[in-house]
Amino acid sequence: MIRYVTGAVGALIFAFGAWAQTSPPQHQHNVAAPNLIDGAVRPDLIPDSVAYRLYLVTVSTGRNPTESAQKDQRAKVAKTGLDDTDQHVLTDILSDFRTKYDDLVSEYNSAARAALARNESQDIRGLLKEIDKLVQSTRDAIDSRLSPRGSAKLHSFVMAEKKNMKVTED
Repeated sequence: MIRYVTGAVGALIFAFGAWAQTSPPQHQHNVAAPNLIDGAVRPDLIPDSVAYRLYLVTVSTGRNPTESAQKDQRAKVAKTGLDDTDQHVLTDILSDFRTKYDDLVSEYNSAARAALARNESQDIRGLLKEIDKLVQSTRDAIDSRLSPRGSAKLHSFVMAEKKNMKVTED
């Protein structure tokens, strides 16, 4: 089973701004975030584009992946139930996605570091829009390069995975 967290984008990003250096509160209640959507409860509230973004980021590997990372990716891709040909095509698509994704994040990080040096903050909305475009173009590549059966099977798989996702609303 694959676990997803919307913080994956945030964890890969250098800065949303300055991080506060505060200590955690002494007493914490076990209360869910007010804008948290739990896919186990309401998968219909998780947008398809967000589900695909989380899936693509989770299953793709970075440049020059280790044999262990490749093995892990093959296992995750195999869980989709795609035939061997579609699995190989999807792996190529994932590699292309991750290269572009990492480039976008790297560009943002460079701009954020430069802004921070000027005591400014970098607006993350531009990065998020570019990631949304990348996810859509990757979905288009999936639809055009996988077999029709494979594309439908992957879509069903990603939609079913919403039950394992938790996201926050904007």
